[in-house]
Formats: sequence, C-alpha cells, structure tokens
Amino acid sequence: MNASPPFRPFAATILAVFFSAAVWAQDDAVFTADLPFDASQPLPAWMHGPPLSAPGNGARIAFRLSPPPGRDLLVHLVFDETDGRGLRVEWQRDGQTSSEVISENLGEGLGVANQRPLLVSASRLGGNGTLLLQGGANLNVNRVKFEWVSERTMLASVSRYVPIVVTASRLTLAEADVDGGSRPVLQDEWHDRVIRAALTEKVEALTPTLDLVATFKQGPLLARFEASLAGVFLDQEVWLVVNGQEVGPLAIDVPTLEDPGHLGFAGREVEFAGWRHASAHVPADLLLPGENSILLELRSPVNAGYHNKTYLREAVLELSYPPKVREPDLSIPVPDLPSSSESSPLEEPPLPPVSAPPESPAGALNEFWGSGAGSL
Repeated sequence: MNASPPFRPFAATILAVFFSAAVWAQDDAVFTADLPFDASQPLPAWMHGPPLSAPGNGARIAFRLSPPPGRDLLVHLVFDETDGRGLRVEWQRDGQTSSEVISENLGEGLGVANQRPLLVSASRLGGNGTLLLQGGANLNVNRVKFEWVSERTMLASVSRYVPIVVTASRLTLAEADVDGGSRPVLQDEWHDRVIRAALTEKVEALTPTLDLVATFKQGPLLARFEASLAGVFLDQEVWLVVNGQEVGPLAIDVPTLEDPGHLGFAGREVEFAGWRHASAHVPADLLLPGENSILLELRSPVNAGYHNKTYLREAVLELSYPPKVREPDLSIPVPDLPSSSESSPLEEPPLPPVSAPPESPAGALNEFWGSGAGSL
C-alpha cells in the first residue's frame, strides 16, 4: 500500500501524453512554427516541407501551402519591432510569376515584440501557393501560427461590437484586428445610460508614466477605465491614479497559453508579444466636473531592474449616468373626468352600518338580576 504514491506522477504523465496526442491528431487545422524552424517537427498535410529562405530584397521566408477547400487562412505573426522593423506579407499562387501584397507593413512603430493576426480569404488564396514574409535586413519573425477557419452562423446585436473571427483558443477578433491595416481612431459613444469617452487617438508610450486628461460636465454614478497594453511583462503592474488618488493596479488579461504571444524562450518567460486588454473600476467620487487627471504608472514589484518599453492604446473611460427624466407631453388632450354626482357603473354599493358590539356575558347577567327576573 505504501508503494503506490511513487507511481502516481508516472501515471499522470502517461495520461497527459495520450491526451496531447489525441488533441494534436484532431486539430490538424492549427499549426505553429517557431523560427528558426525545427526540421524534426511533424508537418500538417497542407504544408509542403519546412519554411525556406526566399530570394528578394531583405530577409524573406516562404511557406508552401495547400489550402483546404473553402477555408480562410488566419495567420498569427509574432515578430520583433525593435529598431523600427516592420513586416511585409505577400501571397504568390502557383503558376504566377508575381506575388500579391496582403499587408504592406504590419508594424505599429513599437520598440518591442508584437503580434498581428491576419485573415486571408479562400477566394484571395485561390488554391495552392506560397506565403512570403519579409522583414528588414535580418528576419525578425519569431513565430507563425496557422489556423484554417470557416463561416458559421451567429446572432449579434445590431448596435454593438461584432467579432468576425473566433479562434480555436476562444479569442474574438474584429475586422480591424485582422485586415492588416492601421486601426481606426476611437470615437466617443453613448449607449443607453453609458458614455464611452475615448482618451487616446494613437499609440502612446507608457514607460514610466502616462498622464491623460478627461473633461466632463457632470460627475457619474459609476465609472470604469479600460485600455490595451503592449510590452508589459507578465509580472509587472500598471497602476491607475485618478486626480492624485491611487485606485490600484489594472486587471491585465493573461491570454490562454494557446496564444502564440507567449514567447516562452529562455530568459523571456515573462514576455508577451502583442496587446493585452486591461481594465479597472474607478470610484465615482474621485471624478469631478471639469478636468480630471488619469495617470498610469508602470511598476515592477518582482524585478526593479526591468527597463522594458511599454505602450498603451485605445484608452476609454466609461461613465454611467441616471436615465433622463421624461417630461410629459402637454400637447396630448386629456379627456374630461366624470363629475362626483355621476355614478360609475363599476361603483360598489355602500357598506351596511356598523352595529354595536354584543354585550359581555357578565353585563347581561347583572342586568337580568337587576330587573328582578331572578327573584322568587
């Protein structure tokens, strides 16, 4: 009986290996290639051989693909933007001498590792071909994740955010996330009782602090802050300070480990390539009519020696207000009310008069004897 515990870790390892193998066999539509590529890595049926260096200006790498019929390609590209290097993506069909530019430059001007998903439709692929990735003088691509997607029917509100892609890792992506172009500038929005006030128009450097200003006429009932962050290590914090009062650290999403942004390289375990969503509740009494200071501060409680660059975009302050009081419309005629003399057909008959309460037994007995009824 005492010999059983040492065997439990081994049994758990066997189960984990069989489970991973089963998932890999069922999920041939998803494949991740780290660069430099490991030639011993098994390849999916739709990829013809390992990636190869391609001729051209600058460093280029080529992936030979046979797209499954009727499937769109969602490709996640993890690359390093240090020194301002971007990434160009092209597609060349078999039998053609020239390639089509899918995205001129996926770079966003960040000085850190970045991640951009890119959606290429089945009609644009048009059959077998080669995906070409071109960086600067040196290839700056760290990882490429391929995912084949197809159309599904879903229900969505006609007035709210509608994702156009849901990935195998349950990530929802909008059109601006996957079209390979620059992101649109956020606009202020009002939905029901909530105002979404945009605080930024472009990517802003966060390190070490970033001070934003929000101006409004009336203090809200409820308030919430949200933004997207890049370059923030997984063990770092971004604190929110409103009008000089510390609110606390933002709740920064930690994406699922299926996300290719988890670099996982030696010495870079806490780095994540790409943007992460962050949010915080803001006590409404800290926000006052007029100008309000929204300060963001990067902190490193685990390692004070960090000197990483960090960035912020799409900062939004959500404000909830009470519903507007609806004024009566005096233009609508009011029907004449019946006079008090007129009886209503639904009027109830009057209640009968209330009789005196019955006399108590003791009082009735005294009255009986007092009247002489009890004398002989």
